[in-house]
Amino acid sequence: MAFILIIETSTTICSISLSYKNILLKNINFYNLYFQHINIFHLFIIKILKICNFEFIFLDSIAFNNGPGSYTSLKICLAAAKGISYALNIPLISFNFKPSLKEESNNFFLLIKDKYSQYNILYFGKKIFFNINKYHFFQLIKKNLIKTFFLYTRYDLYLELSNILKLKKIKYYFINSKYFINIVYSKYKNNLFFKEKDKLYLKYNYI
Repeated sequence: MAFILIIETSTTICSISLSYKNILLKNINFYNLYFQHINIFHLFIIKILKICNFEFIFLDSIAFNNGPGSYTSLKICLAAAKGISYALNIPLISFNFKPSLKEESNNFFLLIKDKYSQYNILYFGKKIFFNINKYHFFQLIKKNLIKTFFLYTRYDLYLELSNILKLKKIKYYFINSKYFINIVYSKYKNNLFFKEKDKLYLKYNYI
């Protein structure tokens, strides 16, 4: 059996998925302007299990995103994942957004809004752009160089960009735990778990 709970809290968006092997059973998300994970995160875990009529004891593994992302949000995610792993004595899996999302799309922009209000855009393909500010970003859009990208950022960035995105008919996606199902299941099949001694010293990447 391979029932896996996948949790993603690296941005203001809280996303949780329950999967069987590489099949999505249920995915729930909470979009907000501020970091409210501490208030809703554990309730969402209980909610998704109730919706699926599923009990904690039947979980075979738990997976979490170890960044990059918000410092506090990643701490909350890691603490919850470790707690469930220890309590149920199940394997703990970490994933990183870059290789995970590259599986989903080989040609996309990844947009991050960091704490200095700059836009860091990484293009997986022929070009790579770093530390692009708002002006440069809009120029890329106007020149039709951006067709698809993932918003790995605060929800307020979507509100800021929504008009031009709709005008240019650009496909955009928020980071979502369901995008990581394949890589998580691959790690599960290959027993790429954290060893018990390593769980105590887990590190995460924050912006």
